[in-house]
Formats: sequence, structure tokens, C-alpha cells
Amino acid sequence: MRCNVLTAIAVVMVATAAWAQQQVKPAQNPPAQPPAAQKQQGAKAPEGPRPVIEIAEKIKDFGTVPKGEKINAAFEVRNTGSVPLEITQVRPTCGCTVASFDHTVAPGASGKIVAEVDTTGFSGPISKAVLVFCNDPATPQVNLIIKAEVRAFVEVVPRPLIIFRSVLQGEPATEKVTLVSADGSDFKVESATASGGPYKVAYRELPEKEHLADRKGSQWEVTVTVPADAPEGMLNHKILVKTTSSKAPEVTINVTGAVRPVVQVIPGDVNFGTVDGTALVGRNVLIINNRQGAELQLTEVKADNPNFTTEVTPLQAGQRFQVAVSMKAGVPKGAQKASVKITTNDPLRKSIEIPVQAIVQ
Repeated sequence: MRCNVLTAIAVVMVATAAWAQQQVKPAQNPPAQPPAAQKQQGAKAPEGPRPVIEIAEKIKDFGTVPKGEKINAAFEVRNTGSVPLEITQVRPTCGCTVASFDHTVAPGASGKIVAEVDTTGFSGPISKAVLVFCNDPATPQVNLIIKAEVRAFVEVVPRPLIIFRSVLQGEPATEKVTLVSADGSDFKVESATASGGPYKVAYRELPEKEHLADRKGSQWEVTVTVPADAPEGMLNHKILVKTTSSKAPEVTINVTGAVRPVVQVIPGDVNFGTVDGTALVGRNVLIINNRQGAELQLTEVKADNPNFTTEVTPLQAGQRFQVAVSMKAGVPKGAQKASVKITTNDPLRKSIEIPVQAIVQ
């Protein structure tokens, strides 16, 4: 009896498990969505009539071009859409300008974007971008590239820059450079002139025995001299050389530097600023430097206003001196001006005047 009851219970449990398994079935893969539904879930493609911009050649490489040449790049723009293409803006990057572009391109038609690059200020490989903006909803911006290798066909060796680091008045200074053709061709120098400044410029064709060994073709030497009577001041000018080379009719050589007096006074003026006239004012110091190889003597150092005094201290015999300028106590209120007059034995700078000023309260 007990065995029959246990058997009946087991049968009921098995039947119950089978029924539960039928009720809870594993989830099946959902049916594939139709293509239209799949499109709606992704990025929505432009619908209806629209312009389509196509530029087959987005990069134009002009290879090696002479320095100073203007590159003109014409890009063909096609509209393969069904409505007019409107080019709203063409924006060039630095060193590039847009000469012209077609604002509207009809369906099935072609237009142009013309950009220009002036290579005067470039050397070596360049890559200039032009950004094109339009009403194509799929491609609202297109980037165009202009590439070239800019090379001076008449080169200045060792470099197109002459530096006169410190030229002393009364002592001429000379620097030389050599002009050579980049491709080994022959050319002539027709003239060489300075844009300003005190220079004397000369040029000559080098004989073969004086040629740079690693260069072929014509070689010309350009000599730039700062004469002994050049005034004090900065040098910042250009030497323009004209040649018979069709690829480099003009070559520019930059000149920089300074002409300094043989006897130099630092600083060039004395300014006490605003001071209290009831107390002794501190000193302002001048340093006098002489050129090497000459002995300097200060025969007199004096202020032309009695409210100021001077004191000379030799720092290096015949070469460097210190001049201390002081203002006396009790000077009347207002602006005080003077000149410190320095007399020397130097034939090129016998007299030096340094302005002095103060405002007394």
C-alpha cells in the first residue's frame, strides 16, 4: 500500500515538471525586420531632389616650382544631383588666396574654383588647403589641397642673409656671398642695389678656379660693405640682385646688424624721474666703453647745469670708465634739464653729450 502511494506521487511530480517545461519555452530569435525598418533605425539618408558635389582631383601637386612664382590651381566642380549646387563659401588657409569660384552649378553641369599661391615667402615643400562649403546635405564641406616644392633656382650661399654683428664707426666692414644656379645652368648678374642704408655693393663673376667645388654652372660673388663713415644705428635692409635667369630674375639678400660708435656710452641718457628736492638724490651711472687697440682719455666731464654734479671712476685704464651723475639737494621745484658733456682724445668722437632730466616736487 505504501509503495503504491509513493509511486503515485512520483508520477504526479514527473507530469507536473513536463507541463511546466512546455509552458516556459526558450525565447526564439525575433523575425528579421524588413529592409525599410532597418533603414529607419540607422542614419537617415537624404531624401528627395538634392545637389551632389563631385571634385575628382582634390589634390593638385605642382612639383618643383621656382621661388617667387605664383601657382594657379583650377579645380573642376561637378554637380551630379538633380537641383542646383550652391557654393556658399571658399575659405583659403594662410599663404593662399581664392581668385574666383562659380557660386552656382546647375544639375549635370561643371564649375571651377581657382586658387592662387604666391611662393615668394616660402621655401621647401608646401601644402595649402582650400575649404569649400556648399548646400549638398551629404557633403557640406570639401577640402582641397595645393602642394609644391618651392626652390630658389638662383641660390645664395651660404644663406640669403648677411649679418654685420657689430660694426664700429670709422672701421669699414665687408661680407660676401655667392650666387649659384640650382640646376647648374649659366646666368649673369645685371645689377645689385640696396633698398637703403649706407652700403657699397659690388659683384663679379667668379673664375672657374674660384668656383665652389660641389656646384656647377655660373657663380657670382656679391660683396656688401658698410663704409667707415656709416652713421650709428641699426642695419635692416635688402640687396636686390637682378639676373638673366628666367626662373629667378630677382634674388633678394637680407642685411642685418648694427653700427656702433667707437666710444660707446650706456645708457644714452640720464632720467631721475620724479624726486624730492629737499633731499640728496641718488646717483645715476653711465658706462663708457672704448674700442680695442686704442687708449681712451676723458679730458673733461661736466654738466652744464650747476644743480647736477659728475664723478669719473676709471674701471679699466684706457678702455672703460664710470661716470656718476648726481643732483644736489635743495633744487627748485619743476623740470630740471641738463647735458653731461664728455670730451675725449678720440679723433672720431671728440665730444659726447648725454641728456639729463628730472622733475622736482
